[in-house]
Amino acid sequence: MKQFLRTIVLVTISFSAISGAAHADATDFRFAMHATPKKVPEIAFEDADGNLLSLKDFTGKYVLLNVWATWCPPCRKELPDLQGLQQALGGDKFQVFALSTDSGKLLNVKALYQELNLDESGIYIDETGAAMRTLGVFAMPTTLLLDPQGREVGRKPGPADWDSAAALAFFEEQLKPVP
Repeated sequence: MKQFLRTIVLVTISFSAISGAAHADATDFRFAMHATPKKVPEIAFEDADGNLLSLKDFTGKYVLLNVWATWCPPCRKELPDLQGLQQALGGDKFQVFALSTDSGKLLNVKALYQELNLDESGIYIDETGAAMRTLGVFAMPTTLLLDPQGREVGRKPGPADWDSAAALAFFEEQLKPVP
């Protein structure tokens, strides 16, 4: 009986340690960078006014492309952080945009932006869902980092604290000119 209790205690301590480590890692900002840039297939989407756009419209700068949907709670939660990152670093060299994949639901996206008090000029939507399939997105949210040539240089499945100090430092480092 003592051996059994000792085993239970050790297993409990082990799981507690693992859970604590996993929780600590969840608060760190992590972004998987590719060893070599990957070609990104062309996708089409619209802005809030119905103007047809493609990724080519964003070449010449780094782009953080977040693929999300209104039905995804983590996606909804990180939208203000993404807008915060855009406000902090967005400009001629860097742009953040969140691409909604809500099929036929532009009104839902606009309503969510209003609810969260977000700038509606940042609405981009692919109502067909084709972009998600074309980009190989299998989890919501998924975020891609594209270089100024439009190639994928990194990918992060899952949510993140996009306007955290760690995220800002990461993207500032990515935007530094290569000597």
